Amino acid sequence: MLLRLATAALITAMPAAAFAQTTDKPPAEEAKPISRTELSDELNADFADLDADKDGKVTGEEIKARLLRKAEADLAVLKKARDDAFAKLDTNGDGSVSRAEFDDKAPLPTVKDPADKVASNLDRFDSDKDGTITQDEFRAPTLANFDKMDSNKDGTLSAAERKAPAPARKKPAVKTTPAITR
Repeated sequence: MLLRLATAALITAMPAAAFAQTTDKPPAEEAKPISRTELSDELNADFADLDADKDGKVTGEEIKARLLRKAEADLAVLKKARDDAFAKLDTNGDGSVSRAEFDDKAPLPTVKDPADKVASNLDRFDSDKDGTITQDEFRAPTLANFDKMDSNKDGTLSAAERKAPAPARKKPAVKTTPAITR
């Protein structure tokens, strides 16, 4: 009895799930309106694909077969993408990727001299312009933003306060960058 109920529940839910699985439409098409007749036609086609033996009923085995077909198709797409990526790395076509080929096609970014960022961070945080940033100077901009956002002044930012749009900005009394960039 429980198996029949589970099967009935699965078959009831299956059209929507099956429809969602087999719809490979671009986002622009998903937004288009669909008539009840069009939806009914798509559901009928989807059911016909599920009902492999065409007896008007979908069994667990038919669902399993459909899921396996979908998984195998997805796997084939992944395998092709993987093989294409390997082929791009294997520039000499010898079936292996040397360190030189790998480094050539997947280089690491270079480390840039952060000297220009040092001055901008000092400028943003060093409020007394003595060339150093104290803990108080480091914390001040972020705490000032917190105080502005805490509209009910209870010392806690509620979810609503955190999501509220920023008030119109005048010239800030305190610089507002909260962290030193690297």
